[in-house]
Amino acid sequence: MAADRTVFHVDIDAFFAAAERSVDPDLIGVPLIIGGTGGRGVVACASYEVRPYGIRSAMPMSRALRLCPNAVVIGGNHDLYRKLSGEFMAILRNYTPDVQVMSVDEAYMDMTGTEKLHGPAEKVASDIKERVRRELKLTASIGIAPSRLVAKIASAERKPDGMFTVPPGDEASYLAPMPVRKLPGIGPRAAEKLGRLGIQTLGQLATFKEGPLRREMGNQSLRLIERANGIDNSEVATDGEAKSISAETTFPEDSTDRVFLDKTIANLAEKVGRRLRRAGKHARSVTLKLRYDDFTTLTRHNTPPVSFDGDARIVEVATALLDATLRQRNAPVRLLGVGVENLTEPASQLSLLDSSVATDSALSSTLDRIRDRFGEDAVSRGPG
Repeated sequence: MAADRTVFHVDIDAFFAAAERSVDPDLIGVPLIIGGTGGRGVVACASYEVRPYGIRSAMPMSRALRLCPNAVVIGGNHDLYRKLSGEFMAILRNYTPDVQVMSVDEAYMDMTGTEKLHGPAEKVASDIKERVRRELKLTASIGIAPSRLVAKIASAERKPDGMFTVPPGDEASYLAPMPVRKLPGIGPRAAEKLGRLGIQTLGQLATFKEGPLRREMGNQSLRLIERANGIDNSEVATDGEAKSISAETTFPEDSTDRVFLDKTIANLAEKVGRRLRRAGKHARSVTLKLRYDDFTTLTRHNTPPVSFDGDARIVEVATALLDATLRQRNAPVRLLGVGVENLTEPASQLSLLDSSVATDSALSSTLDRIRDRFGEDAVSRGPG
């Protein structure tokens, strides 16, 4: 990793709530929750006023209202969110074409080598924050670091409306005092395993011997040590040429258990959906790959009428394809795969008539943020 690499992580603060306040100033300062109000409604966004009550994204709305009965609940205006998201990304692309969209309110920017054009990194970040405030009536937090990983942690630590720079060479010392849960990807179970080794902070993890760590954490041990030291060579990916995204798994034993097969479809769909949203794309088609115990392999496709990027739509279509395939031949299954194809830009494809697509997209993006912050096993989507 080059010593002079400069990466921004830019994140809108409490985006859905802030978006509502941008068009209705009477909501400023009000304890505000965005999300579903039905019997199975969940919190999509909690304003900072309700967070001291313990209210967080993906919490059941019924529980949130028990914690804060005077909260104002709004179902959400997804047309507004899409509009503001597009304008937000346009602001970022004024400073560099190297923008990796992670969700509607979050992106990485590779600002390496742009100093002569735009000035020092801190000045650019201040300019971006001011433009977001002035043009969108929103606030953004920005982390600046030599890597995506450290920039993301830095922005999260300065929320809301903050900015922080971690200079090259200071990554490990910056992370050292933080609890291990601050490292994206370390959830409750991983933290418990590390705790059994006496590892409570990222500094302790950064200097732990790989051998003992491997016995507890498996093959990810070296990567954990590297990340605890702030080592992250991943690029800000802006390549929009991918035509498909897929994931598959081969079972240790062939299976006819439909509950197991459906669960596998859901897990694969979440992986694919997350990668799709990280690419900032929507898909037009869903594919199912199935291999029977005699190695006969089938691929099935379906194209819904509206493009999508939410997990629930991928699960719905892939499960329907599995239904149709097993009706034709209900034999033991050796392999399942789920994919999406015909990737497209989201803004012009979202149907204003299909609110379920927008709701699915918003909830899936919320779950992405929760897993990024608290680990892959922090939350799972219940049955539809």
